[in-house]
Amino acid sequence: MSTTEIVSEVKKIPHTVSDVYGFFSDFRKIAKVFELASENPEVQAKIEEQTNKKMNFKDQIEHWEATEDNCSFVIKGFGEAGLQFVEKEKNKSLKLTGYGRSPFEFYFWIQLIEQGPYETKVRLTVHAELNAMMKMMLKKKLEKGIDQLAEGLTQIPYSALQNIE
Repeated sequence: MSTTEIVSEVKKIPHTVSDVYGFFSDFRKIAKVFELASENPEVQAKIEEQTNKKMNFKDQIEHWEATEDNCSFVIKGFGEAGLQFVEKEKNKSLKLTGYGRSPFEFYFWIQLIEQGPYETKVRLTVHAELNAMMKMMLKKKLEKGIDQLAEGLTQIPYSALQNIE
């Protein structure tokens, strides 16, 4: 096995670094968004309006459970997955790894750089332990996925989600 590193493009998020960090540093907030969107069509419509993307949370992710520092969920068609924080540097970075069942060991790093009052740059990095066969099968998909995720992070209405309880 060897470590495969995948780095996203740097993207600009039109929100404060504290709003972005505050949302992503607590899995309970993320879980609440999924819960609200899957139970309330108005919330889902508002997220879709903000992100300009059609999303059906009920059809994609189930059984989301979260504490501040870890979460687990089921992705339909993929199976059980989970994440946990291994390091948090306030308003700068979040480092995560797999939690629970995972087909391979990986680390996921969200780097944040404040560029101005309402501009935060974000870059995502994945370090995955993949054997040659898995690397051949997954590397292109991971590269595409990490860039799509980075782009998706630019569309989240962070300031509106800060007070979700």
